[in-house]
Amino acid sequence: MTARRLLNAGLTLAVLVAIVGLYRVTPTQKDIQQPTPVRGIIGRAVQTPRFDLTVDAIRIGKKLRIPHTTPDRDSLTDFVVVDASVTATREPMHIADVRIRSADGVTYLGSNRSGLDQVDLTSTEFAPDIPVRGSFVVEMPADKVPGATLLVMEKSILNDLEPQVTVPLGSDAPPLQDVVALTAASDT
Repeated sequence: MTARRLLNAGLTLAVLVAIVGLYRVTPTQKDIQQPTPVRGIIGRAVQTPRFDLTVDAIRIGKKLRIPHTTPDRDSLTDFVVVDASVTATREPMHIADVRIRSADGVTYLGSNRSGLDQVDLTSTEFAPDIPVRGSFVVEMPADKVPGATLLVMEKSILNDLEPQVTVPLGSDAPPLQDVVALTAASDT
């Protein structure tokens, strides 16, 4: 009888270990709903099924000059301006979700300062096959830019398995400028 009890206890323990192991390996809802990363590098076009994105340059400044508005915008941190071009590939679209994730894992959202809605790329409707040059603006500390990654998606909600462009911004930050001037997004 003792051997049978020992066998039952061993089998019960093995089943419990298997259940815990399967629970840890099973994907969570968060894993299933994550965007699909599409990796790129600065200076090269990143192609997704809905749009192409090329990051041309990064500029950092203490103040931001927006065309046709005064005064220059101040920030408690710094303005990171990502100069890029975007081309819709299938149908008209907008880019609604721009973020920069620093090397320490903190995510900074795209800026929504007044006046930006008239000039930056997040306010542009992209027509198929017509490249548009412009900038994305994110407010974050300049010392967090080295090792950071730009994250760009078409939609900010309901983006399960949508492509998310990820472009590393490099290990060296560009020099900090007093004022970074934007130009309005325009067709190239």
